[in-house]
Amino acid sequence: MRNWRTAMKHRQLDQAKRRRAQQRVLDWVRRFHKRPGHSPDPDASGATLDWNLRTGGTGSVVGYPAKSSFDIDAADCGDVIYFTVDHTGTASRVNVIGITNPYRGCPGNPANMTPTVKFGLGLPYGAPTSSVPSLDGEVLYVIESRPSNQGGAILHAIRVDNIVSSPGTYNYSSTNWSNARTLAAPTANATSEQLFQIAFAGVTNTTSSPYLDYDTNQMFFGDSQGRIHRIANVNTRTAVRDTANFPVQCGSQPLSSPVFVEGQIIVSGASGRLYRIDTTRPPPYTCVAGHQGGTGTSVGGAHSPVTVDVSNRKIIVTTNVDDDFGVRGMAVYDLMFMSGALPTSTALLGPGSTTLAPTAVVMDDDFWSTNNGGIYAVGAPQLGLGTHLIRIPYNGTLGTPSGFATLARSNGALAASVATSPVTEFLTASGAANPDFLFVAGASGNYRFINRISSRFNGTTTAPVAMSGSFAPAGGVVSGIIVDTRTTAITGPTATANVYFGTVSPNASTQSTIVQLAQQF
Repeated sequence: MRNWRTAMKHRQLDQAKRRRAQQRVLDWVRRFHKRPGHSPDPDASGATLDWNLRTGGTGSVVGYPAKSSFDIDAADCGDVIYFTVDHTGTASRVNVIGITNPYRGCPGNPANMTPTVKFGLGLPYGAPTSSVPSLDGEVLYVIESRPSNQGGAILHAIRVDNIVSSPGTYNYSSTNWSNARTLAAPTANATSEQLFQIAFAGVTNTTSSPYLDYDTNQMFFGDSQGRIHRIANVNTRTAVRDTANFPVQCGSQPLSSPVFVEGQIIVSGASGRLYRIDTTRPPPYTCVAGHQGGTGTSVGGAHSPVTVDVSNRKIIVTTNVDDDFGVRGMAVYDLMFMSGALPTSTALLGPGSTTLAPTAVVMDDDFWSTNNGGIYAVGAPQLGLGTHLIRIPYNGTLGTPSGFATLARSNGALAASVATSPVTEFLTASGAANPDFLFVAGASGNYRFINRISSRFNGTTTAPVAMSGSFAPAGGVVSGIIVDTRTTAITGPTATANVYFGTVSPNASTQSTIVQLAQQF
């Protein structure tokens, strides 16, 4: 119960199951009275974006959007979605965006095409990693990727409700930004736009998002030199960088986003190793390195960001170039792994790729409900071309891959494996036979689609099943995909249960975008 993220996940599951049961009763009543209901799984060919805004530049939306919602049972027009963008900010190019009134019928958004811009910030340097909100939604933590030779990365604690004067303007007719807000320096005043701002001299970070531990109000992030940093008291304006016990060196390569669980800082990165720092022991802290899983000599040889299975105390990572055989693979480690520890189980994800970064994985509702379900990762067919979503049985131990689904592509032509977004899972109240949806997107070639499919799919590596729905936004998608916590009104332009993501510019003249799309597109 001290782990807010896991507690929220189970609350969402309970809510979805309750709504699902209610929907079955409504469907029975409609059938009994011969009244029309919703279709079980509408054709996605007619799907349209609810809304999308250009960013003013061609920098990619790379991290996960962040959502602040005060009621998981209702569509509140005060909900806010935050996006970060990997390009420098100017008056007409934003890199931290807050969107409110996101649903149809909200003030200023009657047709669900013109949400309100809460603010559009133009930070001098880019924001390529995910932001994270405080538990009460009043503060948004963002790392600005100022290079070390320019003074080092900056952690901003933005007081989101204090940006009220000239917050930036988006013109829906011209699709242009103007007067992007320049974030003011923090003050001791109650009206300050920042709770605090901390510069990390000599630190470059373009890969690691901040991890906020809500229980202890401390934060961790990695950097491009393999170091983990800690900030204490992040809920106050007297937040301070811990220079007595941190940074702690974990290899020498860029680190991905860390996770803090049971007093352990768990992180992976470009070295192809998994690292653990035990903060339950007295300092000085040291970094325990696991087995060399990925080659670490290329983008593909990195380890993906970690997924933590709190039920079985396991850590799951993927790599696109395994150090032993040069193939794509998934590996499961004990949470308290020792130095040089080998995985407790592994699974094959297809031929290796030295140029594609591995992505994080998810588990399905069967796993969350019974501890015996599936885990899903992006991979490739064992022979031939293409990009697949792969289902692997999982109960704390990986089984043999048992389901293969091909990502949507244009022109019907196969292509070599492409970069993708991480995989996202959410149990909806859809009328589909299986309402547990998986979302994943492609980022290049002819795979520039966001895709949806229900869990438990079958298919083989030579005869994969098709996606249930797909939509082609303007550009590919490598950002994380987040989901509204609501489980009703999940289809069409009136949807209040949506997914959010950002795009990659397909060329030097097309801007990246931020997007809302109905859950069942």
